[in-house]
Amino acid sequence: MAKKPNYFQNVANEVNQSIKAYRDTLQMSNTSGPGTDARANALRAMEDKQTGQLFGAILQGRRYDSKGKQIKK
Repeated sequence: MAKKPNYFQNVANEVNQSIKAYRDTLQMSNTSGPGTDARANALRAMEDKQTGQLFGAILQGRRYDSKGKQIKK
């Protein structure tokens, strides 16, 4: 059975995911070409989701699996 990460490991994981989503969005926003607006909008939505998960982890101690689903206690 896998050991659950502690609070700080969980927050660090969410910070890393949030930063990655921000970088992906920034990179796409600097790209031009057909279909980039739709892709940039999808990445922005993912960035918003990751930021929400980060604040959920910090403020409420929530945990999320690799697919972004909240793990219930």
